[in-house]
Amino acid sequence: MKSNSFSRVMKLKSNEELEGITRHKDNYTNEALQAVIWELEKRNLIVEGEIELNEEIFEEKEIKQVLLKKEFSSKENSFNEFERPTLYSKKAIRGFTIFFSTIFGAVLLMYNLKLMQKPKERIQVLIFSIIYTITVYFLLNFLPRNLITTLVVNLIGYGILSEFFWNKNLGKNLIYKKKEITKPLIISLLLTGFLVFLILSPLILKG
Repeated sequence: MKSNSFSRVMKLKSNEELEGITRHKDNYTNEALQAVIWELEKRNLIVEGEIELNEEIFEEKEIKQVLLKKEFSSKENSFNEFERPTLYSKKAIRGFTIFFSTIFGAVLLMYNLKLMQKPKERIQVLIFSIIYTITVYFLLNFLPRNLITTLVVNLIGYGILSEFFWNKNLGKNLIYKKKEITKPLIISLLLTGFLVFLILSPLILKG
């Protein structure tokens, strides 16, 4: 009998619930969808080959490490357990790192790691971002302080966050839904504005 790690849960779902998953299959992993298809075929609600899986390559192993930590024997399990994770994208992390600083991009990556239940890796990113920020601060005392220098050090920081921490801990080909950046953008702008005010306030007061 065809089965996988999601089959036991899908057997507990109603026909309407299973059909609801197939109507929004872009939100679910291939393994979860496969379990749904097998269950629908078993109930003679569809014929074999009627529903095709998504063609994208999923990092199933990475997602399953999170999902399989939960028990799937209860009817109370949420559909969210089978959905793709909603994460801040690499582009978002790159933008925050370049236009603000490495530590801002690290915060977004730390959110992703928290969602994927990787606490140790999250702490590693935090430690790296603090050490990197301090190192850059001292290096800038010996380097020309201009826009190009700032962009270069921020790009290096992004490269480490993306090519090392992301690819190693989340997977280079991880498929996910992109999380909106409105909230962190507003917070970052407010923090940056406050820091600029603190730096310029002595000059303003003297004037």
